[in-house]
Amino acid sequence: MARSRKRKRSRSARVTTLPAVPPPDSRNPRLEAIAIVILVVPTESPLRTLARVAARARLSTWRVESVSERQGEFELLPPRRGRIPPPGVAWDITYRLRDQPEVVHAEPLFVYEVPDLYRRPVRRAAAGDGDLPATANNFEWSLENANVIAAWSLFGSRPPGAGVTVGHPDTGFTPHPELADAGRLLIGQGFDFDDDDPDPLDDLDDGFLDNPGHGTGTGSVIVSNRGAAVGNNNPEFVSGVAPFASLIPIRTTESVALFSMRGLRRAIDHAVAKGAQVISISLGGPLPSPALRSAIRRAQEAGAIVLAAAGNQVGFVVFPAAFDETIAVAASMITDQPWPGSSRGDAVDITAPGASVWRARVERSGESGFAFSVTRGSGTSFAVATTAGVAALWLSFHGWAALVQRYGAANVARVFKTLLQQTCRTPAGWDTHDFGPGIVDATALLQAPLPDEVPARKMRDPRRAAVATDVNGLEAIVHLVPDAPRTGLEQAVAEMLHVPDRELPRAMQEVGDELTFQLVMQARLRAQLEARAKQPAGRTRRARMSGPPLNRATMSARLAARLRGSRR
Repeated sequence: MARSRKRKRSRSARVTTLPAVPPPDSRNPRLEAIAIVILVVPTESPLRTLARVAARARLSTWRVESVSERQGEFELLPPRRGRIPPPGVAWDITYRLRDQPEVVHAEPLFVYEVPDLYRRPVRRAAAGDGDLPATANNFEWSLENANVIAAWSLFGSRPPGAGVTVGHPDTGFTPHPELADAGRLLIGQGFDFDDDDPDPLDDLDDGFLDNPGHGTGTGSVIVSNRGAAVGNNNPEFVSGVAPFASLIPIRTTESVALFSMRGLRRAIDHAVAKGAQVISISLGGPLPSPALRSAIRRAQEAGAIVLAAAGNQVGFVVFPAAFDETIAVAASMITDQPWPGSSRGDAVDITAPGASVWRARVERSGESGFAFSVTRGSGTSFAVATTAGVAALWLSFHGWAALVQRYGAANVARVFKTLLQQTCRTPAGWDTHDFGPGIVDATALLQAPLPDEVPARKMRDPRRAAVATDVNGLEAIVHLVPDAPRTGLEQAVAEMLHVPDRELPRAMQEVGDELTFQLVMQARLRAQLEARAKQPAGRTRRARMSGPPLNRATMSARLAARLRGSRR
């Protein structure tokens, strides 16, 4: 996971190409901060309480960043000088914090990549591999399938998307002609949380698992001017769903497979602070984070609609899409069939065109710096960008301020999500369990009357509700291993932690989120658990799970003791 600092340069300068596959890096995962929520009492400043807690945990030299002082939310950052604690030590520190009475919650925030998850076999179909022939020279097929072009006509003389700002946490931007309208590409409002500087320019690093130009591509699907010329000899073009909306590019990562919980949390809070009414997230990872979920809730309370990609090439919906507060978007093809590479499951809220979607592409090119083109791309990244554009159209059509006045800022997203699902197209034979009620229909959405009252909040189904209200990490493991029977999985987890079934909830309350983290980071451990969970119910189980040695360096002393069958 070697990451170079962004080489600041002019936007036409040439940058040296990195190796395609860097050497192994022992810093994966790497601690960025520890998120902490403390009790707020009227008789003491939250910062004073936090200082006392940090001193007891031997963290007096750590830096403090306020996230929401009013609610007692902070982050503790390692000292600028000194060694960053390895993952096992970070978990030990977290437990020391959790053991203190003033602490409501504490969690380590890692930046991590899990390449093995993106190599798992998934259900594929030949029609879903590569660029679909039916989309050749059909530059607006995705808009037609989502009924966007007809929706534009409902605006009359008003520009579709005008007055709405979309926050866009991604890999940053490049000065592509499809994003050339500087008045709507709000570069000055953006930020680079990957390198901590104000310039959200994508440095186009193309190392292992990097996605250079990803933010430019997804951003073009949201706001590109219809038919913007790329060059005299290149007739291809991109039509953005909300061509008159504004976009705040926020560089959050170099790769959609490299996930920084802290980086995305900061990006969401930044988008809200800059007035974004829609936040489009084409990123995701396998681990839930209460700190990230809290940021999404703050965004909703401010009146923003938060949407996230369901994920690609994995067997479950990634986070933050899997949170109930977000709108999780799966991908479909031009045939109105689900894209085989799309994540699926009961966490999916809606599906949108995402396979062979025309989007802006940028690459390095000799001394001139950039080579611009328009090509096709596939993934739930483009499906969520399409849906985010539809959200911008809906807000523009009704007026965000009018919706806030009518329903209250915190309820705008709920009204939108309800209407989005009620007005979607449901093709014949559609799998509503795995891909939501259907495919986005922008025209039907805009034509639908606004409800008199805020719709009741509903969970998608009992399993989805369990994930949304998970208190001990067990549901996160069930979500992570969707093909294993639940009973077998519970038994396998209890066996792994050396506790009887009746004591499993208490053990998971103690170490459940770290166990989930270890299952994600240690592929062999996850495979062992899944295989054990799939054993026939009548088969005799051994008292101790045998299997590969564990990487103790990533593990806390508390969890290691549990896995050994002893208690500290």
